[in-house]
Amino acid sequence: MQRIKNILHHLLHHPNTMPWIIISTMVTIMATYNTVIRYGLSAKMLLRVLIIYPLIVIFIYCLRTYITLPISLKLHDYFPSIITRKVPKTISVPLLVITFNVSIMMIWFTEMHRQLYPQFVSGYFGNWIKTFFVAVPVFFFIVRPSLITIFNKLKELHPLSHTLER
Repeated sequence: MQRIKNILHHLLHHPNTMPWIIISTMVTIMATYNTVIRYGLSAKMLLRVLIIYPLIVIFIYCLRTYITLPISLKLHDYFPSIITRKVPKTISVPLLVITFNVSIMMIWFTEMHRQLYPQFVSGYFGNWIKTFFVAVPVFFFIVRPSLITIFNKLKELHPLSHTLER
């Protein structure tokens, strides 16, 4: 039992835990949302989401970490100073990452569901709009604030300097 507590304690304070949890939560919400609005709510569709879920989480984490986040950080450096003074980096960078991730994922999604979208371009833009305008408020108003609050409370209850060797 002590070993499990040690593992969980280290996991709580690991710097990659929060990105993994945020991405996992967003993928769960957005994959379910995108499937339900197109096919309806059924056990069969939710099972399909569950089957592909681990692949999407890994893909999005790699996409964010190695492609969209570095591009977003570089782009942020090139924004005019009037924008960077008024829009904090904690807003602009995640917004750019979400924009890029949605853009890439909707190419994949639209192509995978070709029977629903015979016209790729119009299907892509329709999917992009439906997903982007749900992902942004879900991330900024629900997922990120909730998870930051939960993790801060957990870190307060289980501080890093606390030893579990009792």
